[in-house]
Amino acid sequence: MNENKQIHVWDFFVRVFHWSLVLLFFVAYPTGDDKGSLHRYVGYAVLGLVASRIAWGFFGSKHALFRDFVCSPAKAFIYLKELAAGKPTYYKGHNPAAAWMIILLLVNSIIICLSGYAAYATKGNNPLLGFSNKFSIVENAYADGDEKEEYEDEEDKHDGREMNNKGEKEDDEADSLWSDIHEMAAQFMLVLIFLHIAGVTVSSIMHRENLLQSMITGKKDVHSS
Repeated sequence: MNENKQIHVWDFFVRVFHWSLVLLFFVAYPTGDDKGSLHRYVGYAVLGLVASRIAWGFFGSKHALFRDFVCSPAKAFIYLKELAAGKPTYYKGHNPAAAWMIILLLVNSIIICLSGYAAYATKGNNPLLGFSNKFSIVENAYADGDEKEEYEDEEDKHDGREMNNKGEKEDDEADSLWSDIHEMAAQFMLVLIFLHIAGVTVSSIMHRENLLQSMITGKKDVHSS
């Protein structure tokens, strides 16, 4: 006779983290090209959320702890082979493949946030407060209009313009590099989300459990005979 019993697996924080990260990503992704500050502040929220999850991975409940599910790539590969053969080992918490998916999602989230921060800062902005931190050293040095002097000759002006243009070019190149990293990481996140959904679907079928529901209620069905 088969019986189903429920066990509590995912604590409240893990569930809030999971759905909050989903929500924030799908707010951030379509607002990436906007001129407003929403995208930037969502990025700060994601970074704070990920930092909290990392801390919870050391001090949280049993199945939230990294030591409960982090494993070697070899173990994850073996689990995938078992899954393909239709006989995967059952895990109350995260299975080895899901464990590596979590690591990739956390790391990629950090890359997205930090690269976006760097790209914005390279433009001369203050990312945290949203104020411009551009300033002119020359203008600050000659703040008093009575003390302000003309450049001595046209050659000095020319040299100054060349140095300024060079600095702006380097800033543009750095901005482009960080922006490219930011964009690639965002696209990679979509790939990870697709693979995560596919993995949850297959695992739910194989183990005859509703993993989507368990991430809402925190409980999983354990089948016993």
